Amino acid sequence: MAGGGEDGVEAGGEGGTAAQASAASASAASSAKASTSGLPSAQGQGRSARQLRPPDIPEEYLRFTGRVVEVHADDDSAGAAFEELFGRGRFERAFPEAAAQKLPMVLGLDLEWKPDRARGRRFFEVTEKSPGNPIALLQLACWDSVLLVRTTGCRDMPPWLAEVLEDTSIVKVSAAFDLADKLKLRHTFGWEFDKRVTDPASFMDIAELAKERDVPFGLKKMANELKAPMLKSKEISCSNWATDEELTLAQKEYAAEDAFFTLLLLGRLFERRAPPENTLAAKAFASCRITRPAMEGSMKPVDNRDFKRSFFELREVVKDAVVSLSLVLGSEGCTELNKLFQVKAVEKVLKTAKRHNCVLNSSFMRQNEDLFMVFVESAGAATKVRPRRLDDEEDAYNDDDEEEWEFVARLCGRLAAYEPLAEKRQSVLNRHTVEVLQVPARAILGANEQARWQACAERHKELVETLSTPSDGMVLKLLRHPHGADAAVHLVRCVATLQAALQLDAQEAERRLRSDGKFSQFLATLATIERGSAEEVSVERTLRARTRILTDAQRVAERVAVVWEAAREGIEKVKWYRQLLGTFLAEHAQAEEWLSGGSSPLSASVPASAAGPPSAAGPPSAEPAAEPPSS
Repeated sequence: MAGGGEDGVEAGGEGGTAAQASAASASAASSAKASTSGLPSAQGQGRSARQLRPPDIPEEYLRFTGRVVEVHADDDSAGAAFEELFGRGRFERAFPEAAAQKLPMVLGLDLEWKPDRARGRRFFEVTEKSPGNPIALLQLACWDSVLLVRTTGCRDMPPWLAEVLEDTSIVKVSAAFDLADKLKLRHTFGWEFDKRVTDPASFMDIAELAKERDVPFGLKKMANELKAPMLKSKEISCSNWATDEELTLAQKEYAAEDAFFTLLLLGRLFERRAPPENTLAAKAFASCRITRPAMEGSMKPVDNRDFKRSFFELREVVKDAVVSLSLVLGSEGCTELNKLFQVKAVEKVLKTAKRHNCVLNSSFMRQNEDLFMVFVESAGAATKVRPRRLDDEEDAYNDDDEEEWEFVARLCGRLAAYEPLAEKRQSVLNRHTVEVLQVPARAILGANEQARWQACAERHKELVETLSTPSDGMVLKLLRHPHGADAAVHLVRCVATLQAALQLDAQEAERRLRSDGKFSQFLATLATIERGSAEEVSVERTLRARTRILTDAQRVAERVAVVWEAAREGIEKVKWYRQLLGTFLAEHAQAEEWLSGGSSPLSASVPASAAGPPSAAGPPSAEPAAEPPSS
């Protein structure tokens, strides 16, 4: 019946493409670490792992290959189409043995309607006062054919259809046909089951038969148990069956197989335990035995192993990507579905997965509801994904396992090593100043670790700044690397260099250096850079380059009679000077001598009689060189 509660998956192999390609449109129509325990909660987060399991994907499944005919209940041709497919004459010609025994024809029956929604509730309960949406599709199946009867806009049951439902010589087989279905029939067509059906035994429910035989119910579970594996996509089940457009190929396949497998499983259940003799059920079983070869001829097996392997490979990389992206500052514990395509690991696996009809879309995410919650905050907004936090997740961290200083050192190390997945971090190796990252605590700490840090944060505020934001909760900012470089040593060295080159006192030399914005920025980064690392060497060269710029600025200022600050601004705008500085930094062996204040080509390039700041045009002898990002 419509809106079934079973989990289902799409598949590769033959027939998988249509189902997969239609999953996203059908969905739209329907309206890491222990640190994941720190993610913001959302409705439905409390469902236990026992309720949410990984999708059950068969390595092989059966696909219905018989005839599928679609009509509208109000069409004049609908009754004729039924007679052509399910007429008694056709049945007896196909199965003379059944005709000789006067066995009933058995038809699979199923109903679909646009999913009923209940504001604030997960499940909609069909009642007299609240019958929900009317039936939009009725499916009838025999041994080799399925008739799809669309009933949108139909308010009276067509006579031919009423005759079929009321004919006690035709056994109708359904799955979980209950009070809700009877209410739907009355609400849609004004047709009263209890008043119009004189022999309820002509309606057989495989859900009840499965229960009596200890077979797990749920059409897909039952099919697996009875060695007739099928596909049953929850995404297609919950799609818009009342659409004004044509049903998608995936919807048609789903609807046809629902009715056909319902019929097929009746015989399989009776094989488990035969019904009492001399009953309508016994005659229906005899009819199923006779038609079974023909039914098996209307199916073919599909190898689904490649799809299954690709599905779970993609599931793993997407899980890691969703967790990582949901831990980024400002993410509010979730990520947009489209951002997953920007993750290299996901992109790599998708190239292979697509060859097996396995794609990444909202349908894929919902199939993996044991890992993810998929939601749209408002109409037209992007689809978002949140890692699911389960109540039985355990946080194994214990305060007694390490001393406070060990815990703090480990925290600082994690902050220093943190690399956000969603963005490229600037590097000092490229002469870029790097802003110290603000890191959501949930990205590097479990819930128990966060609690411990809250308790001791005040005692270590000189190492880590602790902030709080409405969207990300606790946010941490590393102020000092546990093995950070000594900025004071670098400052003293640069002060001594500038002092010696310009004959300044130490206080004035330090003032000039600190007034230089880039020098101050790079000097500040040393506190968060590991001592002895390549990053420290790069920052040291940048600091010495800035010192050399201040030295040249003073010498130019003396020649052209301007203040050194103006001279510094002037020479930094001169392209050939930046090229010269870049060349010396990157290639020349005499760079060390020059950076230390020795003579340079600049002295010969600026005549003492110049009346203004240096020209943007370099001297003819200036060789072009690669321009560094900044100095």
